[in-house]
Amino acid sequence: LKLAAQAVPLLRRLILSIIAGIAIIIILGRFNVDVSALVTTMGIGSLAIALAAQAALSDTISGILIMIDRPFRIGDRIEVRDLNTWGNVIDIGLRSTRIQTLDNRTVIVPNSIIEKSLVVNHSFPDTHYRIQMEVGVAYGTDLDFARKVLVTAISNVDGVLKNKPVDALFLNFGDSSLIFRLRWWIKNYTDTRPMFDRVNTAVYNELRSANI
Repeated sequence: LKLAAQAVPLLRRLILSIIAGIAIIIILGRFNVDVSALVTTMGIGSLAIALAAQAALSDTISGILIMIDRPFRIGDRIEVRDLNTWGNVIDIGLRSTRIQTLDNRTVIVPNSIIEKSLVVNHSFPDTHYRIQMEVGVAYGTDLDFARKVLVTAISNVDGVLKNKPVDALFLNFGDSSLIFRLRWWIKNYTDTRPMFDRVNTAVYNELRSANI
């Protein structure tokens, strides 16, 4: 909505300027004034302005396309992979988008760069997010027992979604351990880092209690 409010006045002024230019040419033509030189001058002037404002015009057009396509909204957490930048969208302007990182820095990215980049939206269509990590258990450990211990440990962690599956998949044979891939779901991507701390602690304690 904010972007639309910015775009409409700009388009209105642009259309009015074009109409005014055409009207002046028509009026001068009515008075038998040779307007060919004026038209040529206006054409050259418009070309010079367009070349000078090429970057700004590209950003503006990209901003309008973002408004129409809506790949992200204010408040969404996005990742611009080409720039190795991610955070929460705090503002979408005609020329640039502002992203606030977790360390409270604001990254201002021209819209033309965002349009050409690979953008990952971690908040749309919903905020549910699956996390995975790998853990090794000693050779000789009973696989079914280890899997049960790992799933139980993760399932009891606060913040792990109860209506989503918790997986402990036997991935491969490591140099000194049997590697499991653990996967679980959380409600919001913003909980990723603290969740790793809680799950790692729970898994370690559960394995230790089971003498694995």
